[in-house]
Amino acid sequence: MVSRILILVMISVLVAPAAFSPAQEGAAPPDSVGDIITSDLSDEDKISALNELILLNPRNADLYNNLGVIYAEREDWVLARDSFIAAIQCDPRLPQSHRNLGMVMAALDEPAMAVAEFEAYQRFSPDRGLDAHKMIGDAWRAAGDAPFALESYRNGLEAYGGMFGPGSAELIMAQALLLDETNADEDYEALLRKYADPARDYLASTGGEAVDPVGRAAQAISARLLRIFVDDARLMGEAGSHAEAAQVYEAAMALAPDNDDLLPLASAAWFDAGETMKAKVLAQRATMESPERPGGWQARGRIAEVETRSREAIEHYRKAWDLDPTQNDVAAKIGQLYLSLGDNANARKFMGLVASDPDTPPELLYNYALSLQRADDHELALHPLRKVVERRPEMATGWRALASSLRHTKRYDEAARAYGKAFALDNDPKLAFQQGYCYQRTDKPVKAADAYRLSLAMDPTNARTHYNLGLVLIKVGEYRDALETFAVLDDLEPDSYRIRFNTGLCHQHLAEHDEALTAYELALDIEETSAVWNNMGLVYDAMGDKIEAKECYEEGKRLKAEGQ
Repeated sequence: MVSRILILVMISVLVAPAAFSPAQEGAAPPDSVGDIITSDLSDEDKISALNELILLNPRNADLYNNLGVIYAEREDWVLARDSFIAAIQCDPRLPQSHRNLGMVMAALDEPAMAVAEFEAYQRFSPDRGLDAHKMIGDAWRAAGDAPFALESYRNGLEAYGGMFGPGSAELIMAQALLLDETNADEDYEALLRKYADPARDYLASTGGEAVDPVGRAAQAISARLLRIFVDDARLMGEAGSHAEAAQVYEAAMALAPDNDDLLPLASAAWFDAGETMKAKVLAQRATMESPERPGGWQARGRIAEVETRSREAIEHYRKAWDLDPTQNDVAAKIGQLYLSLGDNANARKFMGLVASDPDTPPELLYNYALSLQRADDHELALHPLRKVVERRPEMATGWRALASSLRHTKRYDEAARAYGKAFALDNDPKLAFQQGYCYQRTDKPVKAADAYRLSLAMDPTNARTHYNLGLVLIKVGEYRDALETFAVLDDLEPDSYRIRFNTGLCHQHLAEHDEALTAYELALDIEETSAVWNNMGLVYDAMGDKIEAKECYEEGKRLKAEGQ
């Protein structure tokens, strides 16, 4: 099925003479065909009228050609074909009939026959049928024969003298499209470069408006070459060739001086290349020439940010964001800068703008959550942090921050699992300690002990970890292991009341009365509390010494009344 676009183009160039000379006496007057073609008659009536004239003039090629045009306009390709063939049989040297038949054969997907008719049109046309070169090329292109198509386009361009203008502009674009389709990148770019200046001059002559096929071709040439420049510059920048990228951006600026997006890109490339002054000049020029466009303000913001002029960077970025509030990346930049200045309120405001966007990078969500944590808004921080670890499960800092907010909101069991994920990625003994602490808070002393031991294996001098391990060992009744832990802690924290008290508690549970009393007495030397006296009373009770036990209980009662 021929596309509607192709059909419309085809019909627009079918050639139908307005008059003919009758071959028999009594035939219609010479202008009757013209009257028929231009009349308001229906197609059926026009066809009927032409057929009546054909009966009177069976060897008149123009009649058949006009009839073929009407059939082609109705997309009745077979009847159109037969009509044009009849015209050629009447007059084999009639160029417009060969041209029209070629168009119809192309519509019927007969490219070889279409080419033959277009070539006949060229032979018989007084002006050499220059427009046939593109039609021949298009037919070969439709047939999938790219080399023949390119040869036809190039021959046509040569016939036009290689100049850019009516007829040749369409050949240049047809050639460019085919080179692009066949990935002939070097030839494609070379062709666009060759005609970039003539195309620009032509557009300048029409005030920059693409008012005709030549203007549209000129516009397409500039746009396609500009895309090549920008893509090449971007790839150079990604490869670290920033100076080369900047030079290509400047070539693009020369090609499209009215493109306001190129100045900021060139500025950024020069800045990455270490040419700070060039970058600043271009960025300032961008904001002066196009203050209503955000790109220049972004470039100035980036320069100020890298040069640690944070408040100035915020000012420029905010101008860019005010011009286009859909720029989540700019809002995130503003939020990060406010965060670095300790302005958590503004940090949350701008980062919050991007937190709900599913395309927001995890790193930005993480920074947003940090601003919430700094303001002790751990409940609000949970949602973005869960999104961070969901999308970046390998991000240890994300798990650590999530675990922290879970712990602060007393979700200890979930926090313990998050600390475990963070530890698996980071091997930080502090993470294992926090996991142990959270398990301890959820009354899971065995898991807590395992986590504390893991932490001590990497940091055996941490007194807090030893102490907490001792407490959970007491909790599970492993008093000997607890005593060993407190013995190590005694070297790290000498003359400690809590060590003496818990050492006494372990001995008490093991029914080692003398050792328990010794530990409790050492604890009393450091700090006299009701808890020590009461426990000593329990030990004396267990030893059968009721008198000493009573004295200890009374002392404990007195201290408790005094708030000790």
